[in-house]
Amino acid sequence: MRWARERGLPVRRLPGGKTGTVYALKEDLDQWASSQDDLGHDISEAPVSGLASGPVAGPIPASIVPRGRRLWLAGAALATILAMVVALVLLWPRPAQQRQALPSNPEVATLYLEGRDLWASRKPDTLRQAMAAFTTVTQRAPDFAPAWAALADVHLLSREFDSVNDKAAFEAARTAARTALNLDPDLAEAHRAIGFVAYWWDNDPRSAGMAFRRALDLAPRNAQTHFWYGNVLSDNGQHVAALRELNAARLIEPGSVAIRTDLAWAQWAAGDEARARQALTDLLRDHPDFVVAQDCLSIIQLSDGDYVSFVQTYSVFARLRGSADEQIYAQRLRAALTQGVDSVQSVLMQKAVSELSAGKRKTHAWPVLLASVAQDRGQVLDLLARAESRKERWGEAAVVGRILRLWSGDEEIARRVSALRAPAVA
Repeated sequence: MRWARERGLPVRRLPGGKTGTVYALKEDLDQWASSQDDLGHDISEAPVSGLASGPVAGPIPASIVPRGRRLWLAGAALATILAMVVALVLLWPRPAQQRQALPSNPEVATLYLEGRDLWASRKPDTLRQAMAAFTTVTQRAPDFAPAWAALADVHLLSREFDSVNDKAAFEAARTAARTALNLDPDLAEAHRAIGFVAYWWDNDPRSAGMAFRRALDLAPRNAQTHFWYGNVLSDNGQHVAALRELNAARLIEPGSVAIRTDLAWAQWAAGDEARARQALTDLLRDHPDFVVAQDCLSIIQLSDGDYVSFVQTYSVFARLRGSADEQIYAQRLRAALTQGVDSVQSVLMQKAVSELSAGKRKTHAWPVLLASVAQDRGQVLDLLARAESRKERWGEAAVVGRILRLWSGDEEIARRVSALRAPAVA
């Protein structure tokens, strides 16, 4: 109780009535403990009362206390601590404006927690289950802002780990995140989702940076926010800042396969190609079913001009993602490979151009990479002209960096590609 009063120990309690269950969140405790440097001293030197005729200034030397008396003192101290715990549970007042950590209905609260676990697994089937869980929570507890933010998170991951198209996923995520912010303007997770949509869908790096920094101001030790902010910075070519954020996320959540995968991709984007390849190889040896790692490796293989390995890895990626369209496309690539790499290149370019026409791709960066791998300079210049006429602004620093390395020494291509770069995430 003293630590809560004097040191801001992050104690919470479930809502309802004057008594209830006290709990704390691991993230809150970790953040609080990291700012305390004398907890052990505070415990050992804390005054103890009620064990003798008056307050005891400090610990009683064991050498002057008989054994029976020491046992009695230990028992009394334990009883005092237990009494303090009971008092904390029964009497601790709930702050008037404290954010509700869980829905008040225990059944709905359990469903919300199960949804968070399902979301964290990042698999198509579990993401669909998480979507259903959070949708139910928002229906049964519509004023519970974290459930709306969690629903936004599921929509965002569904486009990457499941077969949901970008437009549907981003617009649904935006709606859910805005609902969360209307309910709780200081909810960090909702600001994070808004930043994600602003960068990856709205092509607005400045607004994205503002949203992510607001999220980190509200929750400085949120691993997911550091993680996604690092992704944005990496894609925008701000490599030093990106690696800092991704390593911060890894420190908070060591062992996260998702964070390690994106850290490897950020290293490749920054030009540290050997380390990135090794990291992805190691990850896939231990986690062969992690779909994003397969996707990253396939792009690296294609960028190396290794069409055979690319088709093999892409086929695994399509199967893991569970998309019928992508599995059909993988089959087309395998069939083209029997005719030679030129046929594979043709299939890849046809798909890239059709995606641009359909609005599924916003820039010409990917087809320019394909033409660069094939060393077709005329096609590269033609595609760059189209991008310039559309006034495109490119993030995609991993792809752009590889294009520039493939045309090292070509000043015209370097100048025109650089002119397309998006503004910094301010």
